[in-house]
Amino acid sequence: METKTTKLHAWFFLCVKNMEGFNKDYEKVIREGIIMEYSCGRTASLSELYTNYPSEYRQMKQELIRKSTEELNIARKRLIAVLFSFLKDNKEKPTMQYVKSVACHAAKVTNFNNIPLNKLKALYRTFGTKNTKEWTELKRGLIWPALRKENQN
Repeated sequence: METKTTKLHAWFFLCVKNMEGFNKDYEKVIREGIIMEYSCGRTASLSELYTNYPSEYRQMKQELIRKSTEELNIARKRLIAVLFSFLKDNKEKPTMQYVKSVACHAAKVTNFNNIPLNKLKALYRTFGTKNTKEWTELKRGLIWPALRKENQN
């Protein structure tokens, strides 16, 4: 039964981990705080919220998924835009697929949509115009070949 419950609430744990400022040391406190907020202080248990307060559970699920999806989509679009700019500055003619593969390679994932929010933001800061203009030719020479499609094994 525990496995079924965990899969049932997997969306919740994913949303919590993708939240801005998430700290693994305070994961349980963050989860309980969110549940308490949506249950109006009646429970700190996700299973109890699901069983005893289904309307509050549905509301929490809708709101958290919507917020998480919006944040991720904005971060993805920002990263794609900055990577297009970065690649064009390096005399490339990038396609959307190429840009996504560069992002995946930099994030060490196989699917662009699997890049977590904190990694999307870190990559955006890394490839942002302010940072890349400050890169010396040596840094460009070290970073650029690692991201090129031909160098992926």
